[in-house]
Amino acid sequence: MPREKRTFARAWFVLMRVKLSAAVPLLGLCLGAAVMAQGEQAPGAPIFRDVSAEAGIGATHRAVWDPDEALEGYLAIGQAWGDYDRDGWLDLFVTGNLDSNALYRNNGDGTFSLSAHSAALSLPNVPSGGAVWADYNNDGWPDLYLVNFGANRLFRNEGGAGFKDVTAEAGVGDTGKGTSAAWGDYDSDGWLDLYLTNWSCFPECDREDFSLQQDRLYHNNGDGSFTDVTATLDYALTLGAGFAPAFFDFDGDGDLDIYVVNDKLKNEIGNVLWRNDGAGCGHWCWTNVSAATGTDLLINGMGVDASDYDNDGDMDLYITDMVYNMYLMTNDGAGAFHDRSRVSGSAINMGPDQGVGWGAVFFDYDNDGWQDIYVASTEYFQTFPELEVSFMNPRPDALFRNDGQRAFDDVSAGSGIDVALPTLGVAYADYDNDGDLDLVTGNWNSGYRLFQNQGGGGRWLSLELSGGGDVNRDAVGAQVWLTTADGATQLQTVSIGAGLGGNNQLALHFGLGDSAAADLRIVWSNGVECSFEAVPAQQRLRLQYGLTAGCG
Repeated sequence: MPREKRTFARAWFVLMRVKLSAAVPLLGLCLGAAVMAQGEQAPGAPIFRDVSAEAGIGATHRAVWDPDEALEGYLAIGQAWGDYDRDGWLDLFVTGNLDSNALYRNNGDGTFSLSAHSAALSLPNVPSGGAVWADYNNDGWPDLYLVNFGANRLFRNEGGAGFKDVTAEAGVGDTGKGTSAAWGDYDSDGWLDLYLTNWSCFPECDREDFSLQQDRLYHNNGDGSFTDVTATLDYALTLGAGFAPAFFDFDGDGDLDIYVVNDKLKNEIGNVLWRNDGAGCGHWCWTNVSAATGTDLLINGMGVDASDYDNDGDMDLYITDMVYNMYLMTNDGAGAFHDRSRVSGSAINMGPDQGVGWGAVFFDYDNDGWQDIYVASTEYFQTFPELEVSFMNPRPDALFRNDGQRAFDDVSAGSGIDVALPTLGVAYADYDNDGDLDLVTGNWNSGYRLFQNQGGGGRWLSLELSGGGDVNRDAVGAQVWLTTADGATQLQTVSIGAGLGGNNQLALHFGLGDSAAADLRIVWSNGVECSFEAVPAQQRLRLQYGLTAGCG
């Protein structure tokens, strides 16, 4: 739904190098790390290094997929980055499925410790899948939503001093077989809404009842509670197939649309793109534009992420598939998407390859200004003549480097991530505040691995947006346009929920290549715009709506 744009504001600013703490007023652009040079990487050295053991990440994942004998299985995992204590260092929450969940506090020295609040979030007797951090009540502290096989849980952050289970009062304790969740302020009222995906009750149920495994769209009422507004969507397209949702503005009209990746195994409804058409039809209006946009893929969909990978000013999609090749859905800017996975070289499971795609993320690992792709994967085996299928076999993940010409180079071999593991989840964050993006991966029936980026790329700029007033505190839905002196422009949007079962860091990370500075234009979720010129590289910046001069 188009919104009236407010006056464009332009302002100069002062960069302050200060140590971030919860007491620092956000009156300018600042964040808790001083300017630092990008580290050098030795020629031929791995891009990433597994630092799990030395960092103290030892959480386990235990799960079952046995539809033939035990008649049970929960294909779910969760890895979520969020600074729960607001000390300027990103913390990590991971789910154990049948094992306990774990919250790790970042010590700020490259290591993590099990948080004192971890036990309250562990849910040892509840199978847990996806997890996402979001400030649903706009109090400045990230809260945690846990997606489970059974009742989901919402934990409110008590100012960094602990977490309180507020599921009942919030009304978001859906009891389906949850896989993933995403947050987005779809009606631009300043409060984050929630989309939850549920998959089939198979193999536990004798007869599949899809009505018990329905996706949920929750509207945030702004008073700590939510209203289930799933009925505003087409009922048949919300049943028993959901694996991963994403809020993103595919048509550039200023409001958040919803894309849902579905698995056709038990219910062949295909992927669904819901266009946000605003109020005016007796309720909030959503239109299914999947067929019209070419996004109605009838696949064994698992994961999704959205980004402007070709730097043409609109949002594209990367979608994983369990059985066939992946999909790089390129937005043509005219209302349609076209699959470029094969021609671009960004698909696994081509030819003799039997890779299974799960979570995937766009991220600029080498800071060259182009979004690369990471694909979490396992190996698919089928024996003949027994026709027995196994798809949780170890396989190296895939890392595709964006060449800036709408194509990708497979740089997986020798990258440091080329270890054969059954990986389902992946999420990125600059956990060590050194100016490049690191990764955590979730491995089926095993545990989690932390991969530290070894540097060697270009300059960078990190921007953390914070809302106020009629802009949600996490600034989800805000767009940032960055332009360097050579005229190259990048678009990134603030989002929560990506890949499969998790979330990346909230801050937007831009690679600048050789550029020493860049211009910024910020478009907040309410349509207000502001801009800044010649922002120096190698900075971690914070900008708050309504408090930073010239922005709201």
